[in-house]
Amino acid sequence: MAEDLDRVSLTLPPAMTDQLDGIVEDWNYASRSEAVRDSLRDFFTTYEWERGDETRHYGTIVIAHEHDHDSDVAGRLQTIQHEYADVVTSVQHIHLSEDRCMETLVVDGTAGQIDELANRLRAVGGVKQVKVVVVGGGDSRADEHDHAGEQNKHRHEH
Repeated sequence: MAEDLDRVSLTLPPAMTDQLDGIVEDWNYASRSEAVRDSLRDFFTTYEWERGDETRHYGTIVIAHEHDHDSDVAGRLQTIQHEYADVVTSVQHIHLSEDRCMETLVVDGTAGQIDELANRLRAVGGVKQVKVVVVGGGDSRADEHDHAGEQNKHRHEH
């Protein structure tokens, strides 16, 4: 099925055109247009994220923290994750070294929910770094969606 497309003209300085052509080649895009469409999807997601509206976003929060049994950093992080159980869909804990760990949280929520969670995690003593990467979903949190079959259909009400 062919996608319905609108033609848009784009004027760029030669240096940007050269850089775009290099990316098209390095990343094996089929065309400049496909690279620009990909870039615009990221631009739109960033715009929606910064507006902080009710658009659903999916992504990850990566946390680097000390592994210190005395301060119970892991336990405090886990408590916060449980408080946001409606946003955190998965957690992976990785031992980077004897005294350093990394957790990757897969998240599904609005910009406000994800940002609030990330800020709560940043505030925990012993946390060294928190990175948030989101991709737009484009639908409202109250929309229905299906997880691998009709029997798993449910609604999110937030």
